[in-house]
Amino acid sequence: MTPSPRPSPPPGTRCALALAALAVATGLGACSPDAAAGPPETPTASGTPSAAASEETTPGPQASASPTPEPDGLAAELAAAVSSGDTAPIEALLSEPTRVVIAASEADVSYSAVDAVLALDYIQPGVGVWDFELAPTVVAGYAASPFYGEFFTDDAVVGRSDTGAVVAFVPNGKLVGTIFMAIHESVISEF
Repeated sequence: MTPSPRPSPPPGTRCALALAALAVATGLGACSPDAAAGPPETPTASGTPSAAASEETTPGPQASASPTPEPDGLAAELAAAVSSGDTAPIEALLSEPTRVVIAASEADVSYSAVDAVLALDYIQPGVGVWDFELAPTVVAGYAASPFYGEFFTDDAVVGRSDTGAVVAFVPNGKLVGTIFMAIHESVISEF
């Protein structure tokens, strides 16, 4: 008797499973005995290892589909996407690859733009009220961090949720080259 083929999961389930795998790999990587060797290579939503994403040399079809926004437009688009929870438009604003760093973890990985957008789920876009017009003293406090200050450059687009989550989009030319995230600002500041 031959076993019947296994049905493939619905499309939304595959994405959720990929995010769950990323969360587990990121969270458990910091606890492993060989964590000093660096983060483990994790699968991405596109099904390719993260190392392969950093070897891409040609932009995907969506990367060239939308015009590059001006710096003020970039900040407004990023703020609107994170605040609303509709992060899909951010993909066109990211470089290939995009560096994704998560505070207080071993996560410092180069992802394709689509996978970097998926990683934003860590800070729960659309949950709570997001503020992208932080007081200069708040951003200066983040920039003073000996561990994470490099992600709060003068041109970084920085937002904080009323839940305490922080995100910084660091431009690399006209596109975002690095996304820094912290689950709570207490991880990066002494407030």
